[in-house]
Amino acid sequence: MASITPRKNKQGEIISYQIEVFRGRDSSGKKLKPFSMSWKVPQGWKERSIQKELDKVANEFELNCKAGRISIEKKTFEQYAAYVMTLKERDNKHKTVFRYKQLLNRINAEIGHITVSKLTSAELNSFYLKMGKKGQNKRTGGGLSPQTILHHHRLIHAILEQAVKEGIIQFNPADGATPPKQPKHEADFFEIEDVIRIREVLLKEPLKWRVIVYLLIDTGARRGEIMGLKWSSIDFSANQIVIENNLLYSPDIGVYNDTPKTHKKRTINIAPEICSLLKLYRKERLKHKMSMGDLWTDTGFCFTQDNGLPMYPDSLNTYLYQLQDEYDLPPIHPHKFRHTHASILYELGENPVAISKRLGHDQVSTTQNMYSHVLKESDKKVSNDVAELLYRNTNKKRGKTAK
Repeated sequence: MASITPRKNKQGEIISYQIEVFRGRDSSGKKLKPFSMSWKVPQGWKERSIQKELDKVANEFELNCKAGRISIEKKTFEQYAAYVMTLKERDNKHKTVFRYKQLLNRINAEIGHITVSKLTSAELNSFYLKMGKKGQNKRTGGGLSPQTILHHHRLIHAILEQAVKEGIIQFNPADGATPPKQPKHEADFFEIEDVIRIREVLLKEPLKWRVIVYLLIDTGARRGEIMGLKWSSIDFSANQIVIENNLLYSPDIGVYNDTPKTHKKRTINIAPEICSLLKLYRKERLKHKMSMGDLWTDTGFCFTQDNGLPMYPDSLNTYLYQLQDEYDLPPIHPHKFRHTHASILYELGENPVAISKRLGHDQVSTTQNMYSHVLKESDKKVSNDVAELLYRNTNKKRGKTAK
């Protein structure tokens, strides 16, 4: 039940009432700051009317508090989002937080001024609809894609979910919003003939680029994981590499080295042919290092700029686009090699757990969901193989016996 405390002026007259509703206790047992409001006594009202109205106001206030419609937090969404970002910076990678802050620029421009406790699902829906309209995408002039709108929605949801955890709001309005549906994307991969063609044209290219692309094809590793490969991470005797770095770029800090996406290092076996190519490339780089003298900066990375400093990750994309145009190849993107590698493993009938581990996914379900279309094709092949073994071969044998 709400507690009611009268407030008096210097003359001892009651001028208002402070109404408070118990909010509960924190993990240590300490009382949380209560919900509170002030009700001013109307001039000229009789005591009986005042008491009747006060009981009504206190009762409605208590019901609204319990329904989650009242908050003690008066911060705007922009102010609260800034606080949540400090929590994200503690637990997330720099690249992720930087992306969040980019999304917040658009979010804050639209709903940043609204108090967290007053933000509604309808206001979020209006924002999502607006993002889909023409002119929102400055590059194309059209609307933002459903995927981009979903990125905004997920960040808003995460921020408001933190407010729910802290007792600032009782209900997350993002739960009641309706963002566009998740578009279904199938992983784009090369046909085997395309891979063979790419490998052939790379024989005419500088050894550094040949080794990088061969590693992408042979390991299924991410772009940053190969660009971040160090000589100390290669075991030439065992034909293995350890994926423990991830070379990234952010506009605010430039090129930097991070841990792999899932924070876990993994060991990958590579073909002896790739290992031999790496040895050849190492000899080439040592010779180049000697020729550079004091101009060389030893960073330990396998793939560097001419002065030994790490390469910009996007330089690989630029090179592949040039390669694509020069040799009239199908569209090439570094991640396409990763999808191709995974697709080949599935088609060969490899264990999904082993595939997931090789790719560096946290969960097997992530791998299976991403390559569900390949799994379907593999299942058809298995079905045909079973039919061939059990039925067609049997029918052929019966036919021969009948003759």
